Formats: sequence, structure tokens, C-alpha cells
Amino acid sequence: MDQQRIGRWIAFLRKEQKLTQEQLAERLGVSNRSVSRWENGRGMPDFPLLWDISRELNVSVAELLNGERAEEDVRTADGIEVLLIWAEREKQYRTKKLGKYFGAGMFCLLLALGQAQFEIAGLLFPKIPAEWMTGLLAGAGIWLEILGFSCNREKNMLTRKEVELLSKNGGIVKMKKAQEMLQFAQKYRTAEQKCHRAAFAELEKELQEDEQAVFSAVGDSYARNELPMMWYAVLAITETRILIGGQRMKGMIMVRYEVESFLLSDYYGAKQSGASVIIQTAQGELKLEEGNPGVAADIVKEMQRIIGK
Repeated sequence: MDQQRIGRWIAFLRKEQKLTQEQLAERLGVSNRSVSRWENGRGMPDFPLLWDISRELNVSVAELLNGERAEEDVRTADGIEVLLIWAEREKQYRTKKLGKYFGAGMFCLLLALGQAQFEIAGLLFPKIPAEWMTGLLAGAGIWLEILGFSCNREKNMLTRKEVELLSKNGGIVKMKKAQEMLQFAQKYRTAEQKCHRAAFAELEKELQEDEQAVFSAVGDSYARNELPMMWYAVLAITETRILIGGQRMKGMIMVRYEVESFLLSDYYGAKQSGASVIIQTAQGELKLEEGNPGVAADIVKEMQRIIGK
């Protein structure tokens, strides 16, 4: 991928949206310097940021990485291939970084061993006490090894299934597991891992044997007819139902996770109201608070396209 071309493309799209570098950086939660580096071709965004950037610049992730807008009839699979290539690039980069940490850490540990046995560092730094030098080298080596292990724990390569879940692919992905629904939802906003995961786990139990979700999202809270119902709300749409789950207080300190179900035949439509998603049903208005008008707008747009109302 041409880093310079992608950088110019990001700058063009930013200006097209009438955003300054500072404004884009603020929306993405990064520094102005990061945006400047991307646009000058001196660096690329981290993989998880690609969906946030594409949303702010009103393009798909594949279009962002290709450096141009795609024709409407371009197959979704083409975009998935682009993301898989990018994921492989991330894997290679992190593997290289991992090798540097481990290599440098081992070198420092070997120097510490040599210093402890033969005081070899004393030839270069005669004024530093031998014990201090040994401790310094050993500490540096251990710290670099820890950084290497930390880097190794990062997920380096996305599978095709995971890329499909993260791609804006027209709802063609069928989701059965809580982790899949959580991952799909995070292309719209960051989820609170523990609580939203628990809510999706409860929602997963409610899916019938032959039922799968085609869309999912997370929210801060859920209210029905303006009555607060749940916190850390999650939403899933299947071919027949809308499922909303979340955390509900039980007593003063205990919490439990519950799920409400609404038939699509009782669904009248969805709309955005500020930073909230309003779902209109025969049972009344269901309100999913998102905290961000842009996220709410994206979710409503996808619901209207998937359900057709």
C-alpha cells in the first residue's frame, strides 16, 4: 500500500468534511501530530483506528486504504481482501517490533552477566560502580523483555471472519456468539468490555437454535417510553426480532443482565434524536443512548437499510 497516497487521501477527505487537523484529532482521541504524520506519509493509523477514521471521513475502510472511492458495484469481498492485506502488514510490523525488544533485552542481560563476572562495562564507564552497572543492565534487559512479552500478547492477525464482522458489509454476517456481536458493534463505538460482553452473553442465550443476528450495537443505557430500563445496553437484530439487553440493578448493590424482545412485525421505524437512537414499535419508543450524535446517526442508517423502514 502506498503510504504517501493514503496520507494525501486522508488530507483531501478531511478538508472535504471541512475539518481541521485539530478537529479530526479531537474526534479520534489522538494528537494533532498523529494526524499530521498520517497526512505527510510518515506514519499510518493503528489498525483499530481505521473504522473511526473512515466514519469521520465518510468512506469505507477499504476506500480509505485504497486511496480512492470505490464504484457502487464493487464486491464486498474486495474490501475484505484489502483489510486482510492490511492486517498482514500489521502482523509483520509487530513481529519486527517484537524481535527488536527481545533482541535488545537479551543483549542487555548478557552484558549484565558479563559485567557481574568480568566487569567488562568498567572499561567503558570506569567511574560508575560495578554493582550499579550490573543492576542497570539487568534492569534494562528485564524491562525490554517485558515489553516484548506485552507486544507478543497483542493480537497480530485478524481472521477473515473477524474482518467481515468489522467491515460495513451490508449485514451479510450471521452472528451467533456474544464475542462476534461485541466485535461487530465496535465498528460504531468502543464497548465497555466487561459489562457489554456480559450483556451480549445474556442476549446470546436468548437466540433460538436456528436464529442468528445480522446487526449489533452497544449503548450507554436503554429506556422504554422514557422509563429507564437498563445500563450498558446492547442491541441485536435478527431476521425476525429486535433484542435489547443490558444491566439492571437488583437491590442496592447487586446487578443482573436481562433481555427484552420485540418482533420486527411490530417495528415502525428508527430515527436519531441528538445522541440517541429512537426505535418505534407497537410497544412504544425504545431509546438507546449513544452519547455521540455521529454514532447514533450511523446506527439508525444501518437499521433503516437492514430492516427496510
